[in-house]
Amino acid sequence: MKTVTFLASVLLSLALVIGCADSTEQRLRQVQNELAQVLRTALRDGDIRMQRASDHLTVVIAERLLFDAGSYELKPGGIEVLKQMGVLFKTAPFKEIRVAGHADKASASDGSNQYFEKLALSKARATQTVRVLRGNGMDSQSFIVEWYGDIRPIASNETEDGRQLNRRVEIVLYAGV
Repeated sequence: MKTVTFLASVLLSLALVIGCADSTEQRLRQVQNELAQVLRTALRDGDIRMQRASDHLTVVIAERLLFDAGSYELKPGGIEVLKQMGVLFKTAPFKEIRVAGHADKASASDGSNQYFEKLALSKARATQTVRVLRGNGMDSQSFIVEWYGDIRPIASNETEDGRQLNRRVEIVLYAGV
């Protein structure tokens, strides 16, 4: 009898875990669809890309939408996009929102200072992005700010197109309560 009770308990736990995974994926799919509606122009223009996994949704925003080259001050259009995203994020419970700034690796003209400049720029950009997202009254506890400078490229830094792809802000939304 104890074995049957134990097996029933294990099966119930497994069903709950699977159910949670399904609801997490459904929640992320819903957020992705809502973001696609709100940000359809930026998606069409290639300024924003989204990728969904089982437990998170990654939103990649190109530098050109948010910032001028070499600047950490947000463009007015970028602020508007982030405000729209913040409103949407506030309606969906996320246990964690990671905002990461990334930079390209241009040719080294001034030696080792370039690494630290890119690191500082990516930090400032991630911080400014979070500042706007939090402006919608979101819980600041759910945000994690990360900055990588030029150490996590997604394309070759040998071409301008590749460097453009590497200059980005990534917002990773982890579902949960």
